[in-house]
This record gives sequence, structure tokens and C-alpha cells, in this order.
Amino acid sequence: MTQTPSRKREAASTREDILAAARRLFTEKGFDATGVRDIAGEVGINVALVNRYFGSKEALFEEAVIEQVTVTHLLDEGRDGFGERMARYMGTKDLAPDTLDQTLVFVRSIASPTVGSHLKQALEDRVVTPIADWLEGENRQQRAALIASEIIGFDMLRRVAGLSSLDPEHIDIVASRLGSTLQAYVDDIGP
Repeated sequence: MTQTPSRKREAASTREDILAAARRLFTEKGFDATGVRDIAGEVGINVALVNRYFGSKEALFEEAVIEQVTVTHLLDEGRDGFGERMARYMGTKDLAPDTLDQTLVFVRSIASPTVGSHLKQALEDRVVTPIADWLEGENRQQRAALIASEIIGFDMLRRVAGLSSLDPEHIDIVASRLGSTLQAYVDDIGP
């Protein structure tokens, strides 16, 4: 039996609704605390449909979260001035409630025995390696990992912990200080 165009649109819409609900719940609760029933309930569908579209909660996490991890868009403008651009971006970004928050998902899911190793691999493959490939000079992999650690650590303290001294109203001093640290990694300045 062939699907009619409206059924195909419904299927695509349902699939996107499942992904959106999964991103929200994985961000809010992490992988282990989010059940397939929670996701199905948020979308208003039967649990069997989630499994039909994705096969498993792990496969859903892979598509909803892991495949979204990327930094390439942050590297487009080149190495000159990267530190300050990145610091300003990280110091002022606020995510809409329905947006995947990669930092929160990471914090809330990295200890998962089921997907923790997938997150670690995604961090290596989708964050550190693209930055390392973009850098020039020696010790690129280590410098890229340090850039990632500065960015993730800053984001955790500013948005997750809510450290007021890192609020957007302090962006000039934050961008100057954090920006110069990030730029030193980019330019390979140091011992």
C-alpha cells in the first residue's frame, strides 16, 4: 500500500515532533532520566511510534543530539579575531526553551553508561578534531581540546551555574579576557 501525500507529510511531521520533544527532554533531564514514554507523551503519540521511527532510545538520542553537535559554523570567519568573536558569542548566547542545549545535554548525560561514550566520541570527532584541523602549527589536537574546555567550562559557569559575574552586562571584560586566552591557543602562543 502506497502512502498518500498527506500521510507522508504527517509521518514527517510526527518524526520532527518526536525529535523536538526528545531534544527538549534530553536537555532538561539527560538521557538516563528521559524515557521513551516521556517523549511519546509530550508528542501525544503511542510509544510504539517512537520505536517505529527510531528503533531505540539510543538511536533517537544519536539523531536528536549527537548528530547536532557541531562547531564548524563558529570557525567560518577565520582565525584572526576568533577569540573575541567566540567569547562574545558565548557570553551573550541565550537559547530558546525548545532549542537543543548541547552543554546541558552533555552535563546531564556524559555519565550515562549507555550514551556517555557516544558523547565523548562526538566531542572528539565533532568538536575537537574540526577545531584541530582548522588550526595551524604544532600540538593542534591539544590546543583544540583546550579551546573546547574553555568554551564548555565558560558556558557551564555562565548559563548552567548562573554566575552573575559572567552575565552579558559584563561582556566587554569577559570578551577581552576569555578572548585573549582563546586567541592564544589559536595563535599557538605559549610555552
